[in-house]
Amino acid sequence: MSCPALVNRPDMRVRWEVLSAGEDKVEAQIWEPDQQPSKAILFCPGFPGAGAGLFEQRHAASIVEAGYALIVLRHAGTRLDGPCAPAMINNGARLQQGRMRGETHIGGGGPSNIAAWLREPFTALAAISDDYEDIFVLGNSFGALAALWSMGEAGARLDKVRHLLLLAGAQGVLEDGGVTDIMRLWKAAYMAMPRVTERISLSDPVADEATLLACYKDLPRRAKNITDSIGLDALVVARDEILTRSDAEKFQAAIGGRGTIYMNDIDRAYADPPLLAHDMPDYPTAALLALLENAP
Repeated sequence: MSCPALVNRPDMRVRWEVLSAGEDKVEAQIWEPDQQPSKAILFCPGFPGAGAGLFEQRHAASIVEAGYALIVLRHAGTRLDGPCAPAMINNGARLQQGRMRGETHIGGGGPSNIAAWLREPFTALAAISDDYEDIFVLGNSFGALAALWSMGEAGARLDKVRHLLLLAGAQGVLEDGGVTDIMRLWKAAYMAMPRVTERISLSDPVADEATLLACYKDLPRRAKNITDSIGLDALVVARDEILTRSDAEKFQAAIGGRGTIYMNDIDRAYADPPLLAHDMPDYPTAALLALLENAP
């Protein structure tokens, strides 16, 4: 499935694509220079996925001007109906197509689940790796888990990947349910809150909480499967309301001290429009690209 370009200007093309690898599919919005680039950034969004459109609005044009393609994933189960859909999808043609086909969710079906979300970067990398020489992966918040999980899976297409940057990432470790345990973020009640369900549909939040617990148990082992030739670093927001530097440091220790933890002292929260420092509303594109290019 492909949608007409959202933007049509001499130096940039934007299109909506379904990326496929075998029977697996993931939808994405792709921003490219007019001339086919050799390098691409794959953006893996957080939970529930509103950061995808926000990242496009803040960074897409500048990334394309710097000579990259930008592939921004959308989670299966993201709602195509309701008041949040335009911001979540950020593509009027895809919304209209969904209405014409009677679709209510991204992915062509109904509600999805966290297990499927964890594999979305795996599918995307398999689909795009023959199109680019150099791929840089951004895992934002939950997207850090998905990127680590997918890239640590047997058979992942990593031959073109140069760097994985965990951007305000939700990587962390389990600590027997204490207040610093990373599972403090992931409660079924939170995943079923109206401000979440008006954006996405998950079939069973209780099962999804169990999936995330199992994910964190195995995540350090998976991360160690990622070849050392790929950079693996983290950018931590100093004023992050959700995550801490300690979360990143504990995970770094769990994978043998690999990579560098960079601090973002720029971002802060805003009351109107309501944005968290975690959302990184002010981080410069040039600084982000400099970190990505700082690969082994």
